[in-house]
Amino acid sequence: MATEEPKQEEKPKEEDNKPKEEEKPKEEQAKPKEEVAEEKKQDDDGDKGNDGDKKKKGRWRALENTPQGFDNFAAKLGVSDDFKFAQYLPNFGLTADMYQPAKAVVFCFKSNAKIKEFKQKQAEQLEKEPQKLNKDLFYLYQHDGIGNACGAIALIHALGNLQLNKDINLKDGPLTKFMDKTSKMDWTERGNELMECTDLQDISEKIATDKSVNQTSAPSKDDKVGAHFVAFIRDSNDDIYELDGRKKFPIKHKKTKAVDFLVDVDDIIKENFIKYQDTEYEKASNTILPLCASTATVMGMAFYW
Repeated sequence: MATEEPKQEEKPKEEDNKPKEEEKPKEEQAKPKEEVAEEKKQDDDGDKGNDGDKKKKGRWRALENTPQGFDNFAAKLGVSDDFKFAQYLPNFGLTADMYQPAKAVVFCFKSNAKIKEFKQKQAEQLEKEPQKLNKDLFYLYQHDGIGNACGAIALIHALGNLQLNKDINLKDGPLTKFMDKTSKMDWTERGNELMECTDLQDISEKIATDKSVNQTSAPSKDDKVGAHFVAFIRDSNDDIYELDGRKKFPIKHKKTKAVDFLVDVDDIIKENFIKYQDTEYEKASNTILPLCASTATVMGMAFYW
């Protein structure tokens, strides 16, 4: 039943990803410093990734895709009680406009061959026509060997960018410490630093194995889970970004407004993910977790990993 985690795309060489002439002072095409070789057939198989033969510290355990766990995780990363994660399932008639406005979105989905093919074509197109990316985005790569860290990385992407945009005010803690330490790093370096960050991994491990917030049994660290998490945020220029640490770079989708953000993200998910899912099982596995004001209705339904 489980499928492979999405493969790490080959990262662009710096000279292949040079910025176009900027139209706005706050935007630029970000440039990773190093090229990473094509990953092995199973990207999370064993402690050796394609980043070399060095054995990485610890493998991360998959998170459950429910608001309770993400709320607890977010609280331990410094989010106040003013914000909570809601949940809706797009395949069951629950719609985005139920939770407006939202600050950020964590999306969990079942991948398949068609989504992977679309992802590859998307990367090729963006290499030919690079986007002008906001230079202040907080983004990191999910390197081979880290295990099932995509849920934690999606949360870090969401909260990190909300903090930089001053949409939330994180309390001092492991995430603000990590952000300060990696503020001058590129995406690759920041991803490597996460592999050594035991503070964040320890919190993720406690959330993943906490029976009081999870509705299913925690998988082992080496399980091949079939789902993947990504984040969507609205930046200071009102652009929607898809942040997936297994992609070559952030994806800038479209302009939005605060009041339209979640509905626009819902449309992006339908066009870029659900459109390529063939089975009802795949569609039923999709879970959208918007981070909203704590007055929003929070639904608690466990739906796969």
